[in-house]
Amino acid sequence: MSASPAETWFAVAPAEEGDCWKIAFQEHHLGNPLIRSIHGGVVGALIEHTAEKALDRALAEKSRSAKLELTTSSIDYLRVTKDSDLYARGSVMRIARRVAFMDVICWQDSEDLPVARGACTLRILEE
Repeated sequence: MSASPAETWFAVAPAEEGDCWKIAFQEHHLGNPLIRSIHGGVVGALIEHTAEKALDRALAEKSRSAKLELTTSSIDYLRVTKDSDLYARGSVMRIARRVAFMDVICWQDSEDLPVARGACTLRILEE
């Protein structure tokens, strides 16, 4: 499966760890060039992407195939980002019949020092 135009622009790809996603830093990701901080929309996009991919993986482990639709996301920006790669890891809080609740943590230098966290709700549409 080829990458979408958004995945190409964001340069999002699986990280070395199987359940982790990464955005390779590029100049057009900057939101504030004076302090060289990544735009919050880039951080938010990685969080939402990671939530969807983590849920897709969890459903596949249960031999369940579904189309996913993001319904809500709440993102807390915890630290100023810098001009380096961004990582995220998603975890399932609960999967119901038609909806799933996901938590995502996003960091740069260390997973113990997150730059943002997100809570996403995804609708599960059976295929």
